[in-house]
Formats: sequence, C-alpha cells, structure tokens
Amino acid sequence: MSRLIAILAGLLLIVVAAIVVVPMLIPMETYKAKVAELVKAQTGRDLRIDGDIGLSLFPNIAISIGDVGFSNPKWARDAEMASMKEMRAALKLVPLFSGNVEIDSFVLVDPIIHLEIRKDGTPNWQFESAQGQAAPAAPDAPSQGGGPAVSEFRLGEVSIQNGSATYRNAQSGASYAMESVNIDLAMPGLDEPFVADGSLVWNGDEIDIDLKAARPRAFTEGGETPVTLAVSAPKLTTSYEGTLKVIDGIAFSGAVDLDVPSVRELAAWTGSPMPAGEGFGRLTISGKASGTDNLYRFSGAKIAFDGMNATGDLSVGTGGARPNIKGKLAVDRIDVNTYLANGGESGGGSGGGSGGDEGWSTEPIDLSGLKAADADFTFSAGEILFQKLKVGESALALKLSNGVLDANLSKLALYEGQGSGKLTVNGAGATPKVNANFALAGLSAAPFLTDAADFKRLEGKTALDIAVTTAGRSQRDMVSALNGNGSVKFTNGKIKGINLAQLTRTVLSAATTGWQSGGTQDTDFSELGGTFTITNGILKNDDLKLLSPLIRVTGAGTADMPKKTLDYRVEPKLAATLEGQGGSSEAKGIEVPVLITGSWSNPRFAPDLKSMIQNRENIKQTIDSIKEDKGKSLLKGLMGEPANDGSASGETGETGTTGGETAEEPKQSPEDALKKLFGQ
Repeated sequence: MSRLIAILAGLLLIVVAAIVVVPMLIPMETYKAKVAELVKAQTGRDLRIDGDIGLSLFPNIAISIGDVGFSNPKWARDAEMASMKEMRAALKLVPLFSGNVEIDSFVLVDPIIHLEIRKDGTPNWQFESAQGQAAPAAPDAPSQGGGPAVSEFRLGEVSIQNGSATYRNAQSGASYAMESVNIDLAMPGLDEPFVADGSLVWNGDEIDIDLKAARPRAFTEGGETPVTLAVSAPKLTTSYEGTLKVIDGIAFSGAVDLDVPSVRELAAWTGSPMPAGEGFGRLTISGKASGTDNLYRFSGAKIAFDGMNATGDLSVGTGGARPNIKGKLAVDRIDVNTYLANGGESGGGSGGGSGGDEGWSTEPIDLSGLKAADADFTFSAGEILFQKLKVGESALALKLSNGVLDANLSKLALYEGQGSGKLTVNGAGATPKVNANFALAGLSAAPFLTDAADFKRLEGKTALDIAVTTAGRSQRDMVSALNGNGSVKFTNGKIKGINLAQLTRTVLSAATTGWQSGGTQDTDFSELGGTFTITNGILKNDDLKLLSPLIRVTGAGTADMPKKTLDYRVEPKLAATLEGQGGSSEAKGIEVPVLITGSWSNPRFAPDLKSMIQNRENIKQTIDSIKEDKGKSLLKGLMGEPANDGSASGETGETGTTGGETAEEPKQSPEDALKKLFGQ
C-alpha cells in the first residue's frame, strides 16, 4: 500500500513538473504566431504582440502579455482599434475542479480603445473573416447541457490603469473621449456585493464613480438587485439608490438626487451644445425615478430650475431629436424673461412719465432657447413674468414643440383682476412671433399700463378684451408689426395730471404743451371706454366715451405706438346733469373740442375754436339750465372756485347770513358765467 502511495505521489510530482516546466520549454514566439494567425482568421484583423508573453499553469493559470495592438479597418481614423502596454491575468486552478471561477487578478495597463462608425453605419467592431466575409455570430449557448455550469464567480484584483477610449459617429456627428480611466473592481462572490470605484476624465473634466450592486447573480439571471451609484463631476453630481435590471434592456427604480450647476454647460460638455441665449442654468431634481431605455420618469419630484421651484410628476424621453418633457407641476414662478436675450428689459422710454420718449429697444429678441426641448405640461403657477408684465396665480396648459410655445391660461390673475387667455410664442424661425388673445376684468389700470406700455396717466378698474399678433427681431420691430383689435372699459378712475375743466379754459388763450398744461389736478370719471383696432402699431379709436358728473367727453383719433405719438380729438362737454356712470353722453352742454397731438410724454393741447363757436345755441341752453343755486355752485367748482355749501358762511338756498344780516346772491347773466368759466 505504501508503495502504491509512493508511485501516485511520484506521478503527481511529474504532472506538476510538466505543468510548471513544459510552458517554459516552448518558445514564446510560437505562441505569438499561432495567436496572431487565429485572430486573423476569425476577424480579418492583425494582432500585434511586440512585448513578452509569460505563461504559467501552477499554482494559478497566469498569463502576461506586453505591448499588444489590434488593428482597425482601413477606413477608420486610427490605425489600431485597441492597444495596451500590458495585460496581466491570473485564474485560480484548484477551484475550477469544483465548477467555480476565481479570477485572482486581471490588470490592464495603459489600454487604448477607439470605437468608430462611418457614414454608411458600419461600426469598426464589425469583423470580417480572412476570406473577406463578415464573421458569423457566435451560436446561442444551449439552455441545457454543454458542460458543468459555473456555480461561483469571484474577482480578486481587477483594475484598469490609465486607460482611454474614444467614440466617433460620422452619421450623427457625435464625438466623445475618455482619458485617465482608473477603475478598481471587487466581487467576493455572485451573492456578495460587487464594488466599482474609480475615476475618468471626460471632455477635460474628471468624473468620480462609486458603484455597488448587492447581488451580482441577478444580472446573469434576468432579475434585479439593489444598487447604489454616485457620480461626481464639475458639470454634474448625482446619486441613485434603488434597483437595477440589465437583461433585455436596462430598467431601474429608486430615489435619485441630481444637481447640475448649468444645463447649458452640461449640454455642451456632453457634445450637444444648445443655441446661444440666456437661461438653462442651475437644475436640481430629487424624487423617485424609474426608467427603461430612453424614457425616464420622476414622481413626487422636487425641481429647481433657473430660480423657479416646482413639485409634481414628470417624464423625460431622450429618444428623439430633442428631449421630450411631460408632466404636471405646481410652480412658484415662471420667468420667461430668463430665456430672452435681453432678460426681458423693456428698453422703452417713460411713455407719459416725467422723462422723454426714448423709443423702443432695438436689442435682438432671441427665442432660440425654446428649441432646446419639447414639452407638454399642466401647470399651476404662483407668478408668471414676461418682460415687465406680472401675471399672478394662474393655471395653464403649456406645450412646447420645435421652438413654438403654446400657453392656454384657464385661470389668470392679473393686476388685481381675473381672466383667461391664450398666448403663442414662436421661436422656430429667425423672426420671433407672438399671438395673444385675452379677456380680463377688474384689472387695476395704473400698474398694468405702466408695465405693458410704460404709460402712467390712467387709473381705474379695467375690463379688457384684446386679440393681437406681432412678429419682429426686436421690441421696436414687434411694436411696429402689432395688429389686432379689442375693447376697453375703465370705471371709477382718473386721468392723472389733467383737469379737463381747467384745460378747457387754458387752451382758449393759447395752445399749450405738456401734461401739466392740463392742470396739476386730475380728472375723475365714473366710466371711460371704447373699442380700438391696431394696424402695424397704429391704434385707432372712434368711440371714446367718458362719463362724470357735469362732464361728458367723447373722442376719436390714433396713437402711433412705434413713434409714441398722439393725434387725437377730445370733445369735453360741461353738461347740466349730475349723472355719472350709466348716464348719457348725449346730454346738452358747453363743448370745447381739444386737439391733442405730439409725443406721449410732452403732448400739445390746442382748442378747436371753430367747432365751439358753431355750437353757441347749445352753450346758451346749458347756462340757462345751471342758473339755479345748485348748478351755480357746481359750475364754480368746475372753475376752480370753492363751492358754497352754507357751512362756512351760513348761506342756505339763494340767501345767506353774514354777520347776522341776510344778503341776496347777485344774479349772473349767462354771458358773464361763460366769460368767467373761460377765464375772461
């Protein structure tokens, strides 16, 4: 028995010696030639091995190869598809007898890989046999049989040291490059965590990657496994904690946090630069994410983008020419000015303020940023900003397709009023276009007109219907191309800086200029309104009507918005009636037509004396109707004199008491009242 054991031990030693010694006796050049010949036959490419080959079979199956290169097809830009300075691999021998694969080490030193697709769609990783035919695909592995299955797989030292890779696509123009790839992998077993930790340089920026998969066996069986991933780079920081499935397409579901300092810089960094423009700055997203292939979803998302904050659900599709974003969001504010080239600054002058009319801005309006993505959103917004206009709490459906933004505002809070409207902003072509249709009620006129047209001379509650279209490459162009129509009605307001009664007296002496020529006081009214049309920036109105106690005003004329000038005829009428809102504009009275011309900020007021003289009979009837005390007091008030209400002097009716005596008010002829009214 001992002799048999000795014989077996001797045979074992001989086998071990053969395993160790025989590879050393075979010339390595023989291996090089045979391997290169086999690669040529299978791929039609040349394999270059310029360094040494090392081979051992005990205690591990180990091989090392130095200075290796694998050729590219002739049409490719680089001579070699892949090369490396050194490859070292070691596979434990003993575990193989039990069906386990344990890679003791696998190290690639200075590997370089070039992937390329030419214009006809042929990739450089499509190989041909030595006879010029495409190499057949490897047959599918049989579902049963074919040798013992691998029951365990372990990774020891596995690393890529100072690697690099490039990708070029002549069809799409895409080009990517990775440098300084340094990655360490570890996997004690298929049911133990797989860990990848490393970094690489992409387009000049270093990216740190930390990946952990709890159960790698799931990747080979079509199941899913818990995964954590953290990616950190100057242009992007993200983390993911959830599940991952890789067979039959990638699928994932879990919590994600994303922080992009600049979407515009990120797009350029990834090889898809956005058109020049403003906006698309910082983006942060957190919530539950899920996705398959080119479709990614966020639920319960919290989003901050360009200073705007939103919560809700959204999805992003990346399979088309542009990202396609859909969702339902509640947003604190939407600032359209962020995406305008000049930030939404008006550039217009004071338009009726204290300064001059500077003219509309000629700075280019660039809406090309609207082409960066397609979108279909339902929004509720606390605030919407467009140039100087401020829209309050609103609900809108927004669609963005190929640079055309359609907003349907079903709820619109605007300057203390309410309404609805539709807005289309078209940035698809070289010339931006805008189409707006709004119906509003209860609007506060002063802040609205100040922000919309820089006009500061009107106050009151406003009802407005307007439908306009325009196109232009600057604000001036858009104002000049404005067309549309509408109606407006102001109630319980005032015209600031104009006292119509005082203006009427003043212009009889000489034509005057400037808003203050109408008096330092205001003209209160109970109702003011009319309809209008706009043609190439020229607003025309033929039915202006103002109603106020003792004053009626009608008017007609034009406002040249591009030039900010007026050409208007106003017919103030001092009427013998106390009716205001709802009263008739046809009441008999003293008419003193006034022509208003010139710039918005410094208009010229001149009387139409000819028309007034032709109306002498109406003047006489009006003065006859106000000869009673009450009418007389109101007339004095219009002339800027204190009205006698009896409180100061004790007057009552036609008589009063002064110092205990009764004095009768002297009668005044119509001619004298008219002269006094007009300062004569």
